[in-house]
Amino acid sequence: MSQEHLELLRSSAFESEHAQLYDTSYMQHEAAALALEQEIENSLASISPDENSDEHRRIARTQITIHRERQKALRPHLESGSGLEDEEGNECVFVPAPNHWGANGDLDEESGSLSSVHNLLTWQANYSPLSYTPMYEELPSPDIPYFRMLDPEAPAITYHLHRTREWTTSGCRKYIYSAREYSDKYSLYTLEASHRAGNQVTAADFYRVAEYPQPCINILLSGIEKCDGNAAYKSRCIHLRGPFSTPIKEYPDRQQKIPWSPRRFTYGGRRFVWKPGDPNDDVMPETLYEFKHDYPKPGSRTGKRLDDANTRPLVWGEKKRKGKVESYTIHFAGGIDQVFREILLASQMVRQVCLFTAME
Repeated sequence: MSQEHLELLRSSAFESEHAQLYDTSYMQHEAAALALEQEIENSLASISPDENSDEHRRIARTQITIHRERQKALRPHLESGSGLEDEEGNECVFVPAPNHWGANGDLDEESGSLSSVHNLLTWQANYSPLSYTPMYEELPSPDIPYFRMLDPEAPAITYHLHRTREWTTSGCRKYIYSAREYSDKYSLYTLEASHRAGNQVTAADFYRVAEYPQPCINILLSGIEKCDGNAAYKSRCIHLRGPFSTPIKEYPDRQQKIPWSPRRFTYGGRRFVWKPGDPNDDVMPETLYEFKHDYPKPGSRTGKRLDDANTRPLVWGEKKRKGKVESYTIHFAGGIDQVFREILLASQMVRQVCLFTAME
């Protein structure tokens, strides 16, 4: 099977999930997994350095795992399945793996999403000679809190975060951090970052599993000047390059200070701030609020700032413990569009990966 045909088959399997063609999707996932297994077998006999490489086979094995996992998620919803319960008898709701369909819909100006507003403002700032917005007669007023523009009936969206570590052939430690859907069974996103002892994590890639190994967000982090034992706990700038022409830039109030937050950024003409989720747990996902104004904290000599953040959080987290194993769950207010949600999730996951490097 040609590489082009394989990629078409893989993407079709995920597109069928969104079209609710579950039996078709199941068979396409099966065909894709078998083709990838054959590709690994062929690579072992290949003399091409591109095909016969550990990294090439690692990616193929990861893709096989993704397709097999999607089949498991689909089984209760096939014509032969109950549609209501999984193999363990638990109630289940099928969650399609996010792909470019949802993202492209969010970026369309007719969607009315915050990401579509940000897309328009970014385009206007970089390419348009016009000082007005030709596709919007009037942009949504920032005087209306963002949470009031969300569907109040939409349920919160939850991801369960899990990490693994792999040693790569170059001697670096590769961190693989996954985000599973509400049932905590099936991965929807993954983040990969490499770390060598004594060095900092300065870059990471965020993927939708449906499009792996093509990242949907590339992440860069500023460096820490003094690399002592507390370096991973110190605040850093985070640049997230997604579907826009310019990256989303998160800046801490106090650079290279403990803790990482407050950290502020602008999106869709609105201002947001990450604040500590738990002052006693550095790794706890941060809490996101919208604010309008910030100002220096009276009497502060270290750059601390105050703001008028709305009391209603848009993102928040919690810790779970199973035996001696700790994991984290992150919740998003219902109605936040996919593109914005992915950027926020990537920000939290890369921050946690940086902290993990100091905890081992």
